Amino acid sequence: MISLPVSHKWPFRGLVLSLFLPSLSVAETEYKLVENVRVVGMSPMGVGSLTELSPFQVQIFSAEDIDKDKAYSVAEFLNQHGGGISVNDAQNNPLQPDIRFRGYAASPLLGSSQGLVVYYNGVRVNELFGDTVNWDLLPASSVQEMALIAGVNPIFGQNALGGAIVIKSKTGFSSSQGAIEVSAGSFGQRAISVSKGVHGENWGGFLALEKYEEDGWRDYSPTEARNLYASLSRHDDSSELDVFFNFSDTYLKGNGAIPVGLLETDREAVFTHPDLTENQMSMTSIVYSRWLSDELKLSVNGFYRQVDTRSFNGDGTEFEECDAPNDDFLCEDDSDELARDQFDNAVSGEFDAVNNISRRRQRSWGASAQIYWHLDTGSVNHHITLGADYLAGITDFDSQVEFASLTDVRSTTRSGLYDAEGFTSLRASTDMAALYFSDTVELSDRLSLTAIMRYNVVDVGAKDLSGDRPELTAKHSYKSLNGGLGARWVLTDALSVYAGVYQSSRAPTPVELACSHPDAPCILPNTFLADPPLKDVVARSVEWGLRGKSASYRAVLAWNIALFATVNQDDIHFQTVGGVSSNEGFFTNIGDTRHQGIEVSGSLTSGKWLLDISYTYLDAYYETSFISFSPNHPNSVDGALAVEKGSKIPSIPEHSAKFSLGYQWTESVNSNIAINTSSGAYLRGDEANQDNKTGSYIVVNANLEYKPTKNIGLNLQAKNIFDEEYERFGLYGEPDEVIDDLENESPRFLSPAAPRSLAIGIKYSW
Repeated sequence: MISLPVSHKWPFRGLVLSLFLPSLSVAETEYKLVENVRVVGMSPMGVGSLTELSPFQVQIFSAEDIDKDKAYSVAEFLNQHGGGISVNDAQNNPLQPDIRFRGYAASPLLGSSQGLVVYYNGVRVNELFGDTVNWDLLPASSVQEMALIAGVNPIFGQNALGGAIVIKSKTGFSSSQGAIEVSAGSFGQRAISVSKGVHGENWGGFLALEKYEEDGWRDYSPTEARNLYASLSRHDDSSELDVFFNFSDTYLKGNGAIPVGLLETDREAVFTHPDLTENQMSMTSIVYSRWLSDELKLSVNGFYRQVDTRSFNGDGTEFEECDAPNDDFLCEDDSDELARDQFDNAVSGEFDAVNNISRRRQRSWGASAQIYWHLDTGSVNHHITLGADYLAGITDFDSQVEFASLTDVRSTTRSGLYDAEGFTSLRASTDMAALYFSDTVELSDRLSLTAIMRYNVVDVGAKDLSGDRPELTAKHSYKSLNGGLGARWVLTDALSVYAGVYQSSRAPTPVELACSHPDAPCILPNTFLADPPLKDVVARSVEWGLRGKSASYRAVLAWNIALFATVNQDDIHFQTVGGVSSNEGFFTNIGDTRHQGIEVSGSLTSGKWLLDISYTYLDAYYETSFISFSPNHPNSVDGALAVEKGSKIPSIPEHSAKFSLGYQWTESVNSNIAINTSSGAYLRGDEANQDNKTGSYIVVNANLEYKPTKNIGLNLQAKNIFDEEYERFGLYGEPDEVIDDLENESPRFLSPAAPRSLAIGIKYSW
């Protein structure tokens, strides 16, 4: 049975505020039908038409929406336009943001507790090793349609705790235009893309090539990304066959948070560097669907995906100079044990830094099959979806810790000497199988019910390949039956209400299991030492909402209000036990957490004006008291803090809002101004809420487009017009381990957000 979360802490102030907003704001983006879609409902294999039947909030964006924004990555577009989306600049790289939806993360970083699932043409692209999402591998230019589905949703399987992102890419049938686009901007930003779609009566193809690079606005932070996307299709009146190819090669330097003492003197500075991530991805997938009759549709897909990730992180060292008579050598932290290299030699005390070097080779494959059945019994209509999917993969992980020295600009040198105890060679395997079912029952023109059920089996295994850490070899199995029940009721032609209760879950990932022993902490993303069990996370939610739409000869207004409460049972948290930048620790189940709040969103179209508004109040807190390890926190006692029930979860702002106003000046000139604002959040490591939050901020962006001819478009973008100085992420560290002459020696580390920037582009299409 699914239990309902209740609370004495519902945000009544936000609810009262929302009652005044519907006349000004609104709802989910109207669905823009790209192809002749006859399916109702949604699943990992795609979102069908008539999403207003859904008993949960859905935002849908088209290729036209994305193209107008000129965003390079899916994450950048969601940051600007996704209601309920917030961003943490943990890496401070434009292609490596931490995306959060209702406070749940889809992050590229190991160490984040992931809670969103992302599907691309029916393929789950959360990386197997840590359920991370590499946003640099999801260029926006390949997207034909994207749905942001809010809340706990068991139909989407593992990780659908805060929501799901479902992406459908372009084919020659959906996008037959050709285009060449180049742009240049501040901080050495340069981009070029070439794309063309073609189709005949039955065959079609699409090809896109693009390259993006920038020097970065912070010191030593260049980025480069290259992507190739292609599709080959055969469509007829009853069937569609699409084959998709993706290749990405990215070079990302994201130098992260810096001590506030350094931030006060130079916002462009970095603490230690380099912090380099290189991704290479290749993926082939095939999707086939066929209408077996007017009421019955079969869909199947299969894929193979390979991602090779290399990381190189220069950092301060945790080794210390030994006491006499060995004071010329390094010792293990807080011990008299000599540090030794791979040749079993004592290590010179001149090395005051380390290079954490790792490589992850992830290979995954899988297949899905799904039946959609429109059953008309005469009195009621059923829209039934029955599916099965299987995903498996292997990750080979290797890491080493190299002794290094810091230069005058705090970069690290290479020595060729490696910590004898710092080698890791691990093979992790994941097998995920599931059966799922949903039925949307139209009891009448005004009332529909949706029932969802999904059964998951997840096996996670690990094997030590080095022979030095047999405790890493283990196997864990997780089984879960999740479901939900929702209803949608049309009160009037312009107003409907929906409600539902849902349960979903996620199994611990291989990286969480390999780094879960409190007596053997690991250094992310490198050293793993043990593999004890963790419990899976189970999320239960209740949600209620209102939708409205009205139209006159002058304007179209649509709006949405959603209230939600989700409890995560046995939530997984990374406990920090040390590290110059708090990257040493272990994963553990800490008890229950709660995410609850209110979302108000809407759009108003009137003549040449287009207005979009969204506001989110999010109350995310711990429901269970626990001891949090945070040795660098100024108030910690013996390296720990007592976290009381009701303490806010770090890195999640309570208030966020987005405002966008577009105006069509003439047939060839249009403009848009967008405002993003957010309250501050507690720093990671301040789970007890004893220190200050990051500051709130208001950022204004603008876009101007001019089309001198039908085929040529010029675009001017300005971001952070008023050059707001703000931070969206913070943690605690040890600045004096690297910099000994800071006037402000506070352990607070903050990630500065990007300053004002300009970019100009030209596009030729045919």
